[in-house]
Amino acid sequence: MTSKKTGPREYKEIDVLGAVLIRPQIYKSKPAGELAEPVDFTELGYFLGYRFDPRSMYTIWSPKGVVRGGHLEGRSKLVTVVKGSAFYVLVDMRPGDGQGVAHTFYLGEDSRAWGRSILVPEGVVDAFTATSDDFVYLSFGDRPYNAFDSTKTLDVFDPELKIDWPARTLALHNEEEKSILSRSKFIESLK
Repeated sequence: MTSKKTGPREYKEIDVLGAVLIRPQIYKSKPAGELAEPVDFTELGYFLGYRFDPRSMYTIWSPKGVVRGGHLEGRSKLVTVVKGSAFYVLVDMRPGDGQGVAHTFYLGEDSRAWGRSILVPEGVVDAFTATSDDFVYLSFGDRPYNAFDSTKTLDVFDPELKIDWPARTLALHNEEEKSILSRSKFIESLK
């Protein structure tokens, strides 16, 4: 993993090509509190070598221990944990040697977290579970949310993925989801 400072924030490339963890710039305010600037899109573009152009924004509130995500979205997105912490999973579904390999890390205020933000490239499935009671997540996508991206879901509890989820993690899936696929079947569905 490469770490690089290109401005007030620090960036770290992880094992998923194009995925980048970001440490925010924190400004202490008076008399108490702080102001956080998680991302500067110009600075991020300098680090990436291309412009990430946010087109939509959404927020997720999630209870502790519930797994969210597992969908292959047709867009890249920048995720920032605004409050609390999460155990985060990326599974690269793009063709190549890393296809179907899971990568895990903590994001947010957890002492095990390297940063608060992650750039998730298109073609990568992401999922998370809040590890704190009070959790808020903000995301910017380079394309608007598309409900058709959720028609199939990766079973992030598939033993083939070898994800060591935190204790007391629950799998809750939307009843309208058409299929929850194992790692192998998900990869096969992409062909």
